[in-house]
Amino acid sequence: MKLTPLNIVTSGCLVMGVFSGMTGLYILGAIIAFISDLIFRKFIPLTRNLWVVEGAFLIFSLVLMIIFKMAIG
Repeated sequence: MKLTPLNIVTSGCLVMGVFSGMTGLYILGAIIAFISDLIFRKFIPLTRNLWVVEGAFLIFSLVLMIIFKMAIG
């Protein structure tokens, strides 16, 4: 099994889900990250390229979450 950014996010979500009260939200995040990781692995076989694409995906997702939070609140 390859170590990828989305694997790290999945593990972090599961750990945070165990130690916090919002378990459902973190479990949902872990499931989404895990499925996204499987999809990226299917289409990008090289580990180096996989790290770049998954890192860009995480940064893009983070920026979108910040924009939505600023727009709503």
